[in-house]
Amino acid sequence: MSNKFDTAELNDIRKLLGEDVPEPKSQVKAEAAAAPQAQESRNTSGGRTFNLDDILAEVSGVVDEANAEHAAHATTPPQFAPKQQAARPAAQSGAPRTASGMQQQEIRVQRKSAQQAAQPAQAEQEGEPVRAQQRPAAQQQMPRQAARMRDEDEDDVELIEPSKAMVLNNRRSKNLGRRAIPVLILGLISLYLTMAESLALPMPSLISFASNPRLFMLVQVGFEIIAMLIGIDVVGSGFYNLVTGKADRASLVAIANMATILHCMSFIIGGWAGVLPYSSICILLLYAAIREEKNRCAGRARAYKALTLHENPMGVYYHHDSNDHARRTVKSRLGDRTEFQRELERPDATERFAKVYAPIMLAACIVLSVVVSLVRQDISYFFWNLSAMLTIVSPLPILCAFGRAYYHVSRRLLSEGAALAGGQAAFRVRKARRAVIQDTDLFPGGTVTITEVRAHSGYTPEKLLSYAVAVTDGYDMEIGKLLAEALREQYGRPARATNIKVYDMGGLSGEIGADTVLVGTAAYMARMGMPVQEPKKGRDVETGVYVVINGQPAGVIQLTYHSNAQTFSALQALIRLKVMPELATRDFNISPEMVQKMFETRRGRIGEVASDRVAAVTSSAYTMGDRVCAILSRDGIVPFAQVHQSADKLSGAMRSNLILGAVGGICGLLLMFYLAFTGHPEAVTPRNVLLYLILWYIPSFFVTFHTRKGL
Repeated sequence: MSNKFDTAELNDIRKLLGEDVPEPKSQVKAEAAAAPQAQESRNTSGGRTFNLDDILAEVSGVVDEANAEHAAHATTPPQFAPKQQAARPAAQSGAPRTASGMQQQEIRVQRKSAQQAAQPAQAEQEGEPVRAQQRPAAQQQMPRQAARMRDEDEDDVELIEPSKAMVLNNRRSKNLGRRAIPVLILGLISLYLTMAESLALPMPSLISFASNPRLFMLVQVGFEIIAMLIGIDVVGSGFYNLVTGKADRASLVAIANMATILHCMSFIIGGWAGVLPYSSICILLLYAAIREEKNRCAGRARAYKALTLHENPMGVYYHHDSNDHARRTVKSRLGDRTEFQRELERPDATERFAKVYAPIMLAACIVLSVVVSLVRQDISYFFWNLSAMLTIVSPLPILCAFGRAYYHVSRRLLSEGAALAGGQAAFRVRKARRAVIQDTDLFPGGTVTITEVRAHSGYTPEKLLSYAVAVTDGYDMEIGKLLAEALREQYGRPARATNIKVYDMGGLSGEIGADTVLVGTAAYMARMGMPVQEPKKGRDVETGVYVVINGQPAGVIQLTYHSNAQTFSALQALIRLKVMPELATRDFNISPEMVQKMFETRRGRIGEVASDRVAAVTSSAYTMGDRVCAILSRDGIVPFAQVHQSADKLSGAMRSNLILGAVGGICGLLLMFYLAFTGHPEAVTPRNVLLYLILWYIPSFFVTFHTRKGL
């Protein structure tokens, strides 16, 4: 292209761009005439140097940006217009540009992407319906990402290294375990002093309630204060959450202990409500709260330990697919380990429930205590009523709803290198009805072998393997790696395939040089009009990979698939949980019928992802915006199934414990109110209250104990 350029046209372009036209013009014309020899144009009068390529690149770039800006203005709300207009002066600033073909191509790509992004919004403004499936995937994920960012802002926590977090949780767990022992001893001593007289057990008369009630009350207060000082972190956390408007299970225990102390002090000072206090029960409730925190920290320490086993572990995500309305759990490589840490630090279902249950029960206890005192016209029983009601609305199933069960499942999952991200994650995993299974889950390394390579029609086994490897390896198949290894063992030369196509009938096609190659199963070849004879199958599932070159059968590569006991147990466990294993495999030999026969499952229990969606479902973009529910330090179907079973047991135990505790607490509160209202304090002795709490804890104990079992 010639570098000659008319100065008048150049000045017109510069006027359009809003620049001053340099004078005089004669000097510019002289320099433009000398441009063919110097290959550049200079304007000495204006003090600036021009290059024709730079000018053309600048003009074309400005025009492209102006067109993109015009298209964006047509679809952008008014509040975003100033931000887009601010980019225009930067484009007109006269910064030099290189007119290389690559940069011009980038400008065209940006212009094309801007126009494509403007088309859906423009169609909506013109009244044309735009389907959600036609929108870009990034636009569909924007609401999820926005919700996720809001959750992160609401639950902002300080994250530390997983190894340090593991050490801190282990240290706190051991510390709480050591301190729980003296609290239990104090509670048992206090319980013995409270029930000794009614059970005719030996007891010093000096501190008996019948002979010296004030000293008895004082001793109970002393035991309770010492127990609260030992568990000061749990009690302090309960009071702090109460003051900040986030009352939880620890708040119930702290307020119950404080109400019992006030009841004892009111009797010591003023002689009010001379009935047995509930100090021993409150100390035991404090012991249960300390043990709950101890087990929770121990479970979190094991989860952090599983996180340290791999630098980039697999994440288990719960995804609700809007295309087929399926609720799936999908394994995907975890991009950042802090994602799991944030989920682990979020409040679980038990804490969310307690933040609703605790304030309601606290308010109900205060209101009902006031009502009883006013109706009975005896204010001296107020602190006793409050102590009794607060004690009975703190049932053991709620106080022990999560910690022990999470400790059990975390310990079992750690043996498989996996971990759950808390109770809320367990509920999400339990909602899934399908689990995406890939090739290596069913047949890990060593379970697929090549038994025979038969070539005919003048082809050699090396060429047969070479062509099969070229087609299958281009699609990133596991059997492609197996065939490539066999080709290397025979010192064969690999080929390169182009134009690879995948068919849902169980095969692939490609072009290698001038040859057209088909690779697939016998059923695929029959549908393509080239029937082949399948060999007889033995005890292990034996499948042939048939190769057809230029319409002529070239041979068959016989593969044998071996099952193992671990995969069999994992598949059966998923089916027992009513979770359908859904095959998202690239190996065309693996089908639901093959898996059902090989692993002895019932017909219809194995699902399959459509072949055109396998790549999308197994990609990391499929779970973009979803929260991680668990991690796997090593990939495989066994830890994947363990996560499902552990989540089912943990969420079931939490739900059962919370229901039992809520029903027991509400029924106990109503019963306590009735007995106090009718004037029967002798019916609600500490022994009866303790028996009531234990009665509701027995089913909770067996539910929690059931979480110890594995596959």
